[in-house]
Amino acid sequence: MSEEKKDDDFPVVVGGGEPLPSAPSVEPNPIDTTAATADGASRAPPLSQPSYYQASFHEHFYPHEYDPAVDGDGAGLHPKKKGLSLFQRYAASNARRPWVHLLSALVASIALSFVGLKFGNFKVQVDNVGWWSRNTEVADRATQEWLVKLNRREMFFDETGEVWDELQSEVQGSWQRKEDEGEESNNEAVDETETVEKVCSGEWYGGLEMTSPKERNLISVWKASGGDEEETDLLSAQALFDLCAAEENTLRALEERGACHECGDGKCVHPYSLAFLAKLYLLDHDKSKLFSLPEEVTCEGLRDAWSPSVRKHFVIALQICAGFAVRLARGEVKGPIVLPGTNATVFDPCPFPVPFSPAVVDELFLPSEGGKRVRYSSSIYATKRANDVVEAMYDANQDDDAYDRGGRGGGAEAVYDTIDEDFSDLYADAIVGRDMTLAVGSAGVTVFAMLLHTRSPFLTFIFMGLLQILLSFPLSYFVYHFLGGIVFFPFLNFIGIFVVFALGADDVFVAVDKWKNARNELPHATTEQVAALALPDAAYAMLLTSVTTSVAFFSTAISPVGPIVC
Repeated sequence: MSEEKKDDDFPVVVGGGEPLPSAPSVEPNPIDTTAATADGASRAPPLSQPSYYQASFHEHFYPHEYDPAVDGDGAGLHPKKKGLSLFQRYAASNARRPWVHLLSALVASIALSFVGLKFGNFKVQVDNVGWWSRNTEVADRATQEWLVKLNRREMFFDETGEVWDELQSEVQGSWQRKEDEGEESNNEAVDETETVEKVCSGEWYGGLEMTSPKERNLISVWKASGGDEEETDLLSAQALFDLCAAEENTLRALEERGACHECGDGKCVHPYSLAFLAKLYLLDHDKSKLFSLPEEVTCEGLRDAWSPSVRKHFVIALQICAGFAVRLARGEVKGPIVLPGTNATVFDPCPFPVPFSPAVVDELFLPSEGGKRVRYSSSIYATKRANDVVEAMYDANQDDDAYDRGGRGGGAEAVYDTIDEDFSDLYADAIVGRDMTLAVGSAGVTVFAMLLHTRSPFLTFIFMGLLQILLSFPLSYFVYHFLGGIVFFPFLNFIGIFVVFALGADDVFVAVDKWKNARNELPHATTEQVAALALPDAAYAMLLTSVTTSVAFFSTAISPVGPIVC
């Protein structure tokens, strides 16, 4: 009958009643069979060195008896059997009850993964405000910039400085969530009634809704092109024609996709731009013609009417507006302004019938810089902010190339995005998606290598292969969020998928090789005995490889390169 014992008291009798053979005898070294001592007497041949697993096996399970001829007075004594460590006992327990351990670990892993992903608000984004809480110099500067951006409206109307003092002296506990709340509100059912009213009344032009990131308006950034760099100018007749024609074509593309605000005639309202201000200037600043500009002044008519004299006076008007905007931003305007050469006082010397936005000129155009040319400008379109509309605008720009980018006769060229840079975020998300395809490909290669090495679909896909690699990611997020207390998860963290697959496959190779080596060296040992020796040895090797890899990643914390640190 087989004798059953547990842990370090492993069975010495196998099924069938046959006792296990005694400890393997030590074979003499065939090389030195004729070796002799100095006096010519023959000596015993040297013994071969047992392997690590053989030595451990005999140390824990079958200690040698002392040989009187070798050990003299130790005849008849037996060395004490060395007990198993805690890890060896656990490894033996795994071999004794494998399904219990496998299912227990699987259930616990899936439960923790579900908790981490569900209650940890797992969400991958390109623009995650949370990463700015890392307390590096780069992160602190980005945090300050974002706080100013979130509170710029309050700061603009803050005459006492209380808002600025509060931002400097008090911790802003909920600032990381403000952007998320704003994004959640940008859904298909968003109410834009107030915005439409301002658009159709003309208050949108130059107002806060026009440049607010929350409104997500489409914007094109223009660059003067063609000819000498020193001579390029968006205020030339050809450049203004380019702007005007491109805006009309882009408006038609927006109308086809229902992405713009309409005011009863089924057409998008005119964007705010240099061409828009130039048309108003030609119409003697008549605000009543605000919504009929395309019919009142065509693009060809704008180009034909743009004489050197008209351009000169328009430049003066722009410089007055730009200079006043700078003084207003610096807090230098405290009351009414006396117009030069007159006794008239005004609160806003800008001659245009709508508020002026500095986005239509570049910084070198300011009077203090002595500039009379505009090299860079912007056109801002009154578009809807729902997520599906923004995605449709992105597709029109990226896939359909529906927006006019200028380039007629070398006047101006444009690129498009929203004021909140949604196109950049969507493009980065798409790039990440393509990179994830590479990750899936690398995973396929890794799985094939594991299958080739283990020659076991069960080991490759279930027990210790693909499943443990896949579960390691959500389990890491559970630790990352709940134990580490980190609330951000930027998309760059997904680069770790390559490392996870590499380390997971390496652990599989180490465990399988350790087991094979132990089994080959101990052909008569039981499965529990092999597990007690091989699995802790494999775990130690896995620990060393994981520690060295983590140290390599932690070393980037001292890197002077900002993107690597953050």
